[in-house]
Formats: sequence, structure tokens, C-alpha cells
Amino acid sequence: MTAASSADTASIPLAPPDPSLPAPTHEHAWETRSRHRTADGTLLYVRCVACGAQRVDLHAAGAAAPTALSRALGAGPTSLQPDAVSRP
Repeated sequence: MTAASSADTASIPLAPPDPSLPAPTHEHAWETRSRHRTADGTLLYVRCVACGAQRVDLHAAGAAAPTALSRALGAGPTSLQPDAVSRP
């Protein structure tokens, strides 16, 4: 816990990966969708351009690269096609 966080906002460590789940079918290519500055650094909301999986990263002040705060969620079938847009 950092000096700027409290017990209510402290990060919860990720549980180890579940070995019964299948391994990812590709290496994700993360694209930043949104970013927000916090006392602990910059939160990055990222999305895989190939499968649509989403994740939250933290780029701490002074760090060379962001670290994942969550696992990739919402991955669909692997496809390199752009997102389909539904219009009324």
C-alpha cells in the first residue's frame, strides 16, 4: 500500500492462473482506450486489437513499463478483422 492509498482502495494481488483453463491462443496486442492519472501512477484501460480482450494496467511514476492490474477479460474468438459497428 502506498502513502496515497488506503485500506479501501489498496490493490488486491492477482490469484495464480487456473491451470484447468486453456492457454491464450495468441499474444495480445494492447491498445490504450483510456488513461487516468492517480496518486499511484497512470491507470491504462487497454484492449487487444485482435480479440477484444480488455485489461487494466498501472504505469507507476518512474517505471519503465506498465504492469497489469487485472487479467485479460472478455476475449472472443481470435480475429484480425476490425470491430463490426452496428448502426440503426
